[in-house]
Amino acid sequence: MSAPRVSIYEADYEHVEKAVERALEAHGPPVEGRTVLVKPNILGAMPPESHTNTHPSLVRATVAALVRRHAGRILVGDNSGMRAYGSNEQTARVAGIFEAAGGHYVNLGASPVAAPVRSDFARQLAFSREVLEADVLISLPKMKTHVATLITGAIKNTFGHLVGGEKSRLHREAVGAENFARAIVDVCQVRPPDLVILDAVVAMEGQGPSGGRPRPVGRVLASRSAVALDAVMAAMMGLEPRSVPMLRIAEDRGLGTADLGAIDIDGPFEVVRKFKLPGVGMGVGGLAARLATYILVTQPRVRAARCVRCGSCVKACPVGAVTMTDRGAVIDYSRCISCFCCHEMCRYQSMDLARRMRVLRRLGG
Repeated sequence: MSAPRVSIYEADYEHVEKAVERALEAHGPPVEGRTVLVKPNILGAMPPESHTNTHPSLVRATVAALVRRHAGRILVGDNSGMRAYGSNEQTARVAGIFEAAGGHYVNLGASPVAAPVRSDFARQLAFSREVLEADVLISLPKMKTHVATLITGAIKNTFGHLVGGEKSRLHREAVGAENFARAIVDVCQVRPPDLVILDAVVAMEGQGPSGGRPRPVGRVLASRSAVALDAVMAAMMGLEPRSVPMLRIAEDRGLGTADLGAIDIDGPFEVVRKFKLPGVGMGVGGLAARLATYILVTQPRVRAARCVRCGSCVKACPVGAVTMTDRGAVIDYSRCISCFCCHEMCRYQSMDLARRMRVLRRLGG
């Protein structure tokens, strides 16, 4: 069995078409006459310059390349978590992806289908019909950190295959980093992508997936293996891939390899210098991990000066721990499960992440 191949291309958003063409030539399955679903990462109603979502130029280039290859039907869409900001379509418009789709955008939440899952957290989940029925699924994730999963890339992008409140349901049931990683892999197993083209032209570092800072990287990555691509992305961030729970679990289940030595890396691989990870790491094992979780666990904290009382955090919270008052959002920490949905869904960055025991900072100087 040949080693999975991950290609790395130098790219910028003005000339991303060349990288997409090379990716499809090297890794793309046949698309002529077939139904192809292009699944970007649309976290929410945030403009392209925020670099929170997949950049529209990558979507536009992918659609154009599929048209040239005579794809039978092209669909572009995502199940954004930003229910609070209105319709699925409006979120895509703000992100610049509706226009970039060139008339091919669809609301993936309009036709849910119940599908069985092999999971400890649910027997079945509601998936988008288009995800399950597409002949070819092309994933266009964004290179970002994530406060709940450490990274977000190809595997995490499949979480958007779920419709409506199913994502919140899994957040509620799969409490803790390890369990949530298992739940994400459960979803990925139902319909892995056939091709992944990663937007790493401008990544997000720090408190991603929405509260971090843009970090220019100047790359596009492509592979047929979601696991291998995410492993290379993690290594570019300075991480040992198997320290990421999602990657270790996916590898254990036979979805791909997270071993860099077993991956054929084609192109200019290099670790991004001083790439900032989320404030609380997840790569600690055993007793130390449990102790770190108890002492250093991060919970959301409201930045009152930034809160506009839009209510997105209230709607996003799967356990009803957030309420809205005249002074802004209020969190009931006795109910909070540290799923970070409120942080992820707030486009105003009014949800900060604060350690419970700040005294440790003082002890550390």
